[in-house]
Amino acid sequence: MNFMTDVLERYIEKSNADLCVLRWMRREQLQAILNDENPGTSSQVILSGIGCRSLIVGSWGFASTTDINDISDIMETSERYAQYRRGTVSIPNVPKYTIKHEKDLYPLEIIDEFFKSARDAHNTIKDIPQVVSSSIGVMIVTDQKTIVTTDGVSVETYEPRILESVTVLVRSNSNMCYYTEVVGGEFVYPHGDILSEVAEKAVATALHRLRGKSPPSGLQNVLLGGEVVGLLAHEAVGHAAEADIVRRGSFLTGKEGQCIASPLVSVIDDACLEKGFGTIMVDDEGICGRKTVIIEKGIVSDFLHNRETAHEYGSEPTGNARAWLYSREPVIRMTNTFLEPGDATFEELLEDIKEGVYIQGSEGGNVNPDGSFMIIATLAQKIEKGELQNQFYMGPAIVGDALKILGNIGDVGDRNTFVMVPSICSKGGSAFVGQGGPAITTELVLGGYQ
Repeated sequence: MNFMTDVLERYIEKSNADLCVLRWMRREQLQAILNDENPGTSSQVILSGIGCRSLIVGSWGFASTTDINDISDIMETSERYAQYRRGTVSIPNVPKYTIKHEKDLYPLEIIDEFFKSARDAHNTIKDIPQVVSSSIGVMIVTDQKTIVTTDGVSVETYEPRILESVTVLVRSNSNMCYYTEVVGGEFVYPHGDILSEVAEKAVATALHRLRGKSPPSGLQNVLLGGEVVGLLAHEAVGHAAEADIVRRGSFLTGKEGQCIASPLVSVIDDACLEKGFGTIMVDDEGICGRKTVIIEKGIVSDFLHNRETAHEYGSEPTGNARAWLYSREPVIRMTNTFLEPGDATFEELLEDIKEGVYIQGSEGGNVNPDGSFMIIATLAQKIEKGELQNQFYMGPAIVGDALKILGNIGDVGDRNTFVMVPSICSKGGSAFVGQGGPAITTELVLGGYQ
């Protein structure tokens, strides 16, 4: 038992709440950047504090502090807030358990290693005539948490993550284009050197965008790359499956057990995914993270739950109650959300399209509760007679309806076409998430911009 676990367990015994969750968190964030050949500002930021959430007669109260000596005060405050409110919250019983995650400490030499890798990446692209400048950055975030509850949960966890980015500016005649390529996931030390490969991809994509024409518009046969599929899995399916949104009304509301998609479609949220950017051991209610099947072979299987919605829906908590910091209350959030790969090779997917476009990368998007969405892709490439052509298009906009696209998938790529992308989701505060999928073929309505 570490010092903080001992402290929290002593205080939790004094709670008068029906359920009390005490959560200590320490976040250490290292950032470094190389601008061309010159190191930029490096920083180390450390935040720590304690949050207390109390449930009394169906209502939650919450308070937080940065001072360990104020734990009694925040417990009293959270209980008082709960008593002032009127609620009907009920929660399921969970088994008592203890988890202690042995952590690895990473030496500060990792920053030295980053600068070496960044310089190698810069040297890889600096002599390309069209490259004007580059900026290569890294962020390593380590979250330590201790969570204890009045119903017997006691956990100590350690979550390390890394995010690396390469931003390039390219120019051709009077035209210029910026592009950023990002990679990341669960941080394992020693960390492999992939920055040179990332830099080369960033330059190639930027040059294709620079020379790209306006994309074709209207209904098109498309091959979607895994990055776009991942954004669809997150935005169009994952959010609609978060039980607090299901409660308010999403296109998945009332669809449990119903077939809404092609049998080729299985969508997963997996908190235990190896090296996932959204991987967690337990959520911020002390519930173990797990693999949740949202859609299985086209049939709606399960939703993402916290303790409260699990009781409401007669289900089990799925470990999706997440908070950005100790000072925020947890809300239902995804972890690593993706479309399961199928069996088709990339070449077989191409052969399915006689005339259409191959769409790669994502710049963001949004989805409405009814399932309608709009996504901006990074790049598109012409397909003719089942082959890629040397004709690129600038970032097309994809407009559609989630139910229609899920039911209209032609084929699903194999694991060799599968990619996971790191992201930070902003629903109710930020959360580290992963999103991904294999390449797929379908029909979509496209628009575009120069």
